[in-house]
Amino acid sequence: MSLKNQFIAWLLKRKHKQLKRTVRVINLGQVRTAGILWKADDREVFDLLTNQLKESGIDVSSLCFSAQRGSVRGEAVFSPDDISVFGKIKNQEIAQFIAHKFDVLIDISLSSGIEIQYLRCLSRARFKAGWSEAQPDYFDLSIDVSKRKEPSYLAEQIIHYLGELNKQAFKQK
Repeated sequence: MSLKNQFIAWLLKRKHKQLKRTVRVINLGQVRTAGILWKADDREVFDLLTNQLKESGIDVSSLCFSAQRGSVRGEAVFSPDDISVFGKIKNQEIAQFIAHKFDVLIDISLSSGIEIQYLRCLSRARFKAGWSEAQPDYFDLSIDVSKRKEPSYLAEQIIHYLGELNKQAFKQK
């Protein structure tokens, strides 16, 4: 691990302890806004997930991780260069994504890279969902995909479990 990544990992550990985020478990039927983290290689899965959420009336924002800036057209992209050596965000679009209080943050990236960890940790989303092997685990809902480690399977499982959460409370309202 590079010196930059070691410093950012240390910084994230400190910031995570200080972070005051109220977790709100919400049924998929109640979600109005969603943020999606994805990798450039997973464009097809991202498009399917985005269409499914938009058909449900959910406003979707996304950030795509790509090792090379400009490699993904039409989407907000972040790369390792967008985080300084001292852990500061250089790109205003990324800072706004982190600060936005999405009803749910869905991470289909299947990545443990420090850049994705940074976004997972500091996101102000009210509920965070992703894969169980992510270390450190900043998710409120962690899905085990060890038997089928594919973004499509992860997205399918996240949508399924978000639909099941608080189902009884949602039906009563």
